[in-house]
Parts: sequence; C-alpha cells; structure tokens
Amino acid sequence: MYAEVVDEADVQIARRVDRQALSKLTREMSRVSNARAVWALASQWLVIAAAFAGVVWVDRWWAWPIAALIIATRQHAMLALMHEAAHYHFLSNRKVGDVVADFLCAFPLNMTTAGYRHQHMEHHRYVNTQQDPYWASMQGDASWHFPRTPLRAAAVFVGDALGLYAPNHLKVVLPWTYWGRLLGGAKPRISAAEHARYWTYVALLVTTLVTTGAWLHWLLLWVLPTTTVMMAFFRMRALGEHPLDIEPKGDETRETRDVKGTLLENFFVAPLNCNYHLTHHAFPSVPFYNLPVMHDALDQAGLLEDGVNRFDTYLGKHNSLVQYLTRTPGSGLEESLPAAPPPQTSGVRLPLHS
Repeated sequence: MYAEVVDEADVQIARRVDRQALSKLTREMSRVSNARAVWALASQWLVIAAAFAGVVWVDRWWAWPIAALIIATRQHAMLALMHEAAHYHFLSNRKVGDVVADFLCAFPLNMTTAGYRHQHMEHHRYVNTQQDPYWASMQGDASWHFPRTPLRAAAVFVGDALGLYAPNHLKVVLPWTYWGRLLGGAKPRISAAEHARYWTYVALLVTTLVTTGAWLHWLLLWVLPTTTVMMAFFRMRALGEHPLDIEPKGDETRETRDVKGTLLENFFVAPLNCNYHLTHHAFPSVPFYNLPVMHDALDQAGLLEDGVNRFDTYLGKHNSLVQYLTRTPGSGLEESLPAAPPPQTSGVRLPLHS
C-alpha cells in the first residue's frame, strides 16, 4: 500500500503512507475521548500522590530514591499528555484542554503548552532538517551522537541520571518555558490568559508548600527528578524516535520509528504509547490511545521493517533499539537503507506529514 510521489527535483520515488486508503480508519481513530484523557491524567497524579504518601508513611531514607524514580516516570507521562494538548486532541474542547494541560502537566514541569506547541509544530513540518528545532539542537550536541560503544552509551545515560547534561537539556526546553518566552523572546508571545494561569499556579504551589512545609519533599521528589532521572528516560525515548545518525532519505517511513517495547520499558521510557512515533508522525490527528490501531495498519501495509523503522524492544537482545545504538558503524545496517536522493535545487522541502 504505497503512494508514489515524485518531486520535480527528486527523481527518487519515495515510499509514503497511502493516507487516502486509510482515511476512513483515520477519521474513526481521530475521535477524542474526554473520559480516556481524564483517566490518563488522573492516573498519573494518583501514582504521584501515592509515591509522596509512601515516603511519609515509610519514613526511611531508601523510600526517597524509589519514590523519586516512580515520580520521574509519571512526569514523563505528563509530558506525553502535554504533547497531546499541543496537537489539540487532549480534550474535545481545545481551550479547556490547554488550561488543564497547563495546570496539571506543563506548569508543574516549568513548561507551557503553547510554547511547546510552537516548536513541536515546526518539528512536524520540517522533521529531520535544519529547520527542525529538535534535529538542529541534537546535531549540535555531541551527547546525542550515536552509535557509540556500550560503555560510552551507558555513560551518557548515567550522566543524565546524575544531572550532568541538565544544562544541555535546559537549552532545548527553555523556549517552552514561561520565563523563556517572557524574557528570552521565544514564540509565541504570552497571552493575558496564560499570565493569569501561570501566576495562579505559582500562588497555589507556594501556598501549598508554606501550609504543609513540604519544601524538601518538593525539591527532592519533584524538582530533582525532572532534571536527572526523567531526562535519562526522555533521551532513550527520543533516540528511538528519529535516526539522527543518517541523512534524510526523502521517505517519511524512514525518518521516524516505532518501538513496541515491553510493559516495563514503556512504563519507564515510553508512557502512553509514545513508542509509536512513526505512527504518530504519519497520523498526528490520532490521540495516543488509538495509535496501536494505526500502527497495525502500517504494519499490514508492509511499511514497517525490523531494525530499520520498527524495533521490538528498547533494551532486549533481539531487534532492540540498544543494539542499533551500540552497533559498530558500517556493520551493514546503514547499507540496508535506501540511497539518499539527490539534493533538491528548489530549496523547498515538502512536509512529510498529514
């Protein structure tokens, strides 16, 4: 099920997703379920609350790192829900979706939904090019350059967990933050409603911390994980999403990837179906809970290939992302990919997403 598209400046026929053939299924799967979104959000906060309560109840030093680890996984899930709001399919009412995402996902992580949305839409439009803000920042940061030896790969993730790469990550997320937009000039400009929401959130947070005296709990169980352990999970997921180490092939099915993942891997690394990233790029209107259906449609169409744009696990022994990231350069995996098309002389690169 291929759609053949020929660019005037590109003689290569790029394999694309035949969206017309899948239009009926796509429309059906693009329906927003408020109940599923609310439950997804509530369940993250229930786990977070249980982790905080566990530390207080157990009252032992070893409970703190365990709780911080669990909270980091749910903070990662909150990023995923903010991402849903950025695509306007978190809740059926977009304005309400933005307000809920700001208060319960973005602001607690020192981000803003609108700030994230601006760059994320550029990422979708110009994926894996210099106009893609994610691609450009990763290309300029050596810590994102893979493949590397298992020991050097492990050192990067340990560095994330220890906060050594926190300044690098801060540069990426700064345009998504309230202060990055207010003082750094990142787009879009902050609206009056956003100002009101943000300072209401700050007032509620300070009031809660002053009333409960839980400053240490907030710093060690909330702030610290966002700059350490959560970023290690984030890096593993991001490395699975796009092949940063090869030149773009002019083929959208080779510029993103899906990783099935185990239940445990997805809990830590890719919550809420973040592992279906190729599927998300092909069908960005589809909410996270319906991505597995669209993934199966791509698979049935013969568009997914093991070791190229589909991996079974992140850390397993067979067809895993870690094998790809720690492979020996020139091992043959790169040669299995289609040859890169000639440079486009028009200077215009058409978006590869719907």
